[in-house]
Amino acid sequence: MMSNEKIPGKSVLKNDKGFTLIEMAIVLIIIGIIIGAIVKGKDIIRSGEQKKIYSVFLNAWRTSYLNFYDRTGKILGDTNNDRHADTNPAHRGNPPSDSGRDALISGDTAHHPPNYYGLAQIGLEPPKTNTDKPWKYRYSDSTGKGHEITIAFDFDRKRKYNYMRISSIPNELCIAMDTMIDGEADGAKGDFTGDAAGGSAWGTIPSDDTVARWKMEF
Repeated sequence: MMSNEKIPGKSVLKNDKGFTLIEMAIVLIIIGIIIGAIVKGKDIIRSGEQKKIYSVFLNAWRTSYLNFYDRTGKILGDTNNDRHADTNPAHRGNPPSDSGRDALISGDTAHHPPNYYGLAQIGLEPPKTNTDKPWKYRYSDSTGKGHEITIAFDFDRKRKYNYMRISSIPNELCIAMDTMIDGEADGAKGDFTGDAAGGSAWGTIPSDDTVARWKMEF
């Protein structure tokens, strides 16, 4: 005799067919949209940080350089009154040093004649950065690697122009700055270039440090 008694849970198991292909496709599309939004968000944040470095650090120093000239008729860091910016104001011809960079702000009116002034002596405020030094800025690149970017001013004796020397700057940031300043990121033409005779192309590894230069107006 057949029993009409229902087995508990049988109807539930019978209707448990899992996801259809359409449902799985919809889920995958949603996941893709979320991942894309996260990646896009990171790109937007990085682009914003790069623009901030241009605005509050590099261009802020360029503005200080121009304002110094406007008030004094001299080049910031020029120790010899020859209109030549010196890589290290304390010792002309030497590579940039922290004390030399500090002198761009504090000047040196005692030990290295002829005396020269820094920003502080004429009432100019140096740029504010995310470090305790106005000439240094910390940046984390797209790989998470940290960089301490520094600036100094120098003179190209062959081509006869003053420029901002930017050290420990990663290639990815050079490309961004070159595009903002020159409209084209080639490293060889325009005012923002690689630190070599006639400029040089930016490296292909985004996180590698290099040296760049930004030609000043005078």
